[in-house]
Amino acid sequence: MGVFASKGRFRAVDACTLMPPPNMLAPLVRNGARERGDSRPRTLLGQTSGGDLGSQCKWSSVPTGQDRPFRTVRVHVETRKRRQGPVSAEESAEKALALWRKGTSPSRARTLTKVELGEEGYTRTDQMTVQITVFRTVIYDLHAKFRMSNAVVDVSARTHTEPGEKERALVLDLAREVAARLDRAR
Repeated sequence: MGVFASKGRFRAVDACTLMPPPNMLAPLVRNGARERGDSRPRTLLGQTSGGDLGSQCKWSSVPTGQDRPFRTVRVHVETRKRRQGPVSAEESAEKALALWRKGTSPSRARTLTKVELGEEGYTRTDQMTVQITVFRTVIYDLHAKFRMSNAVVDVSARTHTEPGEKERALVLDLAREVAARLDRAR
């Protein structure tokens, strides 16, 4: 019966086509530039047919290591495929987003917030501490993750200074722009 399950709205999405133009990214990263790398959708083995497709596009500050307010902004898109049986591509995307939400540890739970974004969206701030001998670095990743049909999109920004509401609003605004661009994509 899986033949009648929906394949979803999106076949494959290039994340860099969703990234706003450099002038819109200027308030996020200092002298931002796109990081090298191929953004075309790929599966784990590099093919574009079969399984789920992932694509990523990153803009980082130049020179490296500058926070203003972020070092890097990234858009990652995973286009989910219909599974065998009666599981549609949309259901598969919904389950992927639910797994991400479920992966929020108790220490992060207070930072997971439902937002109006796509068909279902959330924000969260991750924190990682790196300790090398006497040198200690704290890294913050702000995420706005949402689902639209069978696409799961993660818009994130990385900084080494503790983010506040202003930084969260910037990431959410970027995610809304990405969602608008995805909505116009066919």
